[in-house]
Amino acid sequence: MKYLLCKGELLAFKAGAAVEALIVTSGEAWVTNSEDTQDHCLQQGDRLAVGKGQRVVVEALQQTELTLLLRKSRGNIRITLACPREVPA
Repeated sequence: MKYLLCKGELLAFKAGAAVEALIVTSGEAWVTNSEDTQDHCLQQGDRLAVGKGQRVVVEALQQTELTLLLRKSRGNIRITLACPREVPA
């Protein structure tokens, strides 16, 4: 699954059993994971393992393309929040 986030946009999800990792394809993102005491600043090519049941929040620090790497069997992922950036008029 691929996502394109503009600077300042958020993506939050609770990982199902099929989610293996989050990969930053381009750009830069700040990532908070419920099972980790540290936040992560991921850049192009960086990968963060994600386990079942973990809650993850991603904030794009610039335009960022993310890939959620799934295991072979497609499973359950529920997006709980996606906040688009306000575009000035």
